[in-house]
Amino acid sequence: MKYVDASAVLRVLFVEPGPSVPLPAGEHVVSSRLIEVEAFRAVDRERLLGSLSDAETAIKRKELTELLAMTDLAPVDAAVIDRAKSSFAVNLRAIDAIHVATAELLAAAADGEPLEFWTHDERQATAAISRGLTVRGVGADDHD
Repeated sequence: MKYVDASAVLRVLFVEPGPSVPLPAGEHVVSSRLIEVEAFRAVDRERLLGSLSDAETAIKRKELTELLAMTDLAPVDAAVIDRAKSSFAVNLRAIDAIHVATAELLAAAADGEPLEFWTHDERQATAAISRGLTVRGVGADDHD
């Protein structure tokens, strides 16, 4: 199972350099519902910065919708909030804490199925590693 945060999905969407999460057909991909807001806001931000035309924005929003349709989205519920508000090994933004907490809960409920946490955010990766998650995508060196 692969947990993806917004940075992992956006790297695929914008075909950015660096390690990208492989998304073969049939792969179990999960994330927090939060990713919908983050990713669509990022596409609109690129449009507002002049990096995307209106037509390119429409295409990217369609591609993003298709990527997210392949992803099981977990709710931001009380269990996630309780875990996210606990202390982390690094200074972490609320959004990142929600992603790590969601991945922890999904990993615990996975009945032994391994979970890879895909992110390109170093602080979030450190927080995930400190919570025992296998992290991929942060650079040349992935972390088990």
